[in-house]
Amino acid sequence: LLPKKMMYKNAKMRPFIAPLTTTLLYHATTVVDAFSPGSNDTPFSLSAYQKARAKQTSNSMDASRFHFQILFVDNTNFHARIAEGMMARIAEYNDAIYTLFPYSATIESSDNAPMDSCAPEEALTICDYLGLCSTTCSEDGTSFNLQNDLDQYDLIIAVDDEIQNLILRSLPTTTTEDDGYEHKCRSLSEFLSVNFCGVENSEELTQQMIQDMIEPGMWEKARPYYDAAKALLDSKSSSGDDEGRSRGDIFSESKSTDVYNPRMVLTENGAAIPNQSGWPLVEAAMLVACAGITRFCLDTFDAQFDEAFAQLLGTHFYRLDQIISVDDADDQLRLGSLSVTGYFSPKERHARIVRHFEELRSKFETE
Repeated sequence: LLPKKMMYKNAKMRPFIAPLTTTLLYHATTVVDAFSPGSNDTPFSLSAYQKARAKQTSNSMDASRFHFQILFVDNTNFHARIAEGMMARIAEYNDAIYTLFPYSATIESSDNAPMDSCAPEEALTICDYLGLCSTTCSEDGTSFNLQNDLDQYDLIIAVDDEIQNLILRSLPTTTTEDDGYEHKCRSLSEFLSVNFCGVENSEELTQQMIQDMIEPGMWEKARPYYDAAKALLDSKSSSGDDEGRSRGDIFSESKSTDVYNPRMVLTENGAAIPNQSGWPLVEAAMLVACAGITRFCLDTFDAQFDEAFAQLLGTHFYRLDQIISVDDADDQLRLGSLSVTGYFSPKERHARIVRHFEELRSKFETE
């Protein structure tokens, strides 16, 4: 008989293994040198560092397929499936159900992975409480496959920093920067930062804008615990090491049995207040992080198609004698590339055409 761990879906494929006895090339994510902790004599800027990392990730994604596939990876067969369910609900609430496709997988070779791939009872409890898809939450776990999943998915979200480092350490030594694997593998906690998930947003993204992406009924269940979760995250960030990395994160210390932590506790005076520790904080942080991922992906779509449309305009109309009516210009552009123009409404296309013609006239008048 095969061991129970082989019951994970995809387990017959080459399993994910990170040999600790073999010297592997550690693929640390490279960012702009000026923003890297301790590089040169430039003071370290956390916000600039986060934005640089986020920009590399958005640039590694391809929006031309009109959808992104996101894989959450854990080593518990618990956290990733909950994150998958959360993001599916958030995507649906933001009209992105056919654009963003979340999945989950478990590193079954991990010592922390359960022997049985069946959905743990704790996960079903949380999914039911939050109103997540019961069918998805109850499916057997899928085994993370390093060789295939890095190419199959647009974004790999490790549930905590330890899992992210494990994946990056296990990349083949032949992997180069051009492969982009490091940039597409991010930690869930990174998307709690507006600096990271707002890098492609045309406005100044705020925490409130991210929270507004969560269905009100779902957010009301998590909101009482988010302030405590944020305080915990801030304390961990401030206790980072000499290279700017935090010492663990809110997700790495969470266990499936924590779901039985009470949501309300009694004070010494007998008053019921929200619990300031345990699973409720993890749940609230995970919900906001999933909203951050959704915002990041949707903004990446907008940014890449904005750039593609601008390039299309520059290719078709670059001389004064090429300025024609907006309707004729729109028809010409649509004949040139339906895949790009189809992303925008007629009103949006016309506004961009008018703006381009105005800039073209201004350019030649100044010359």
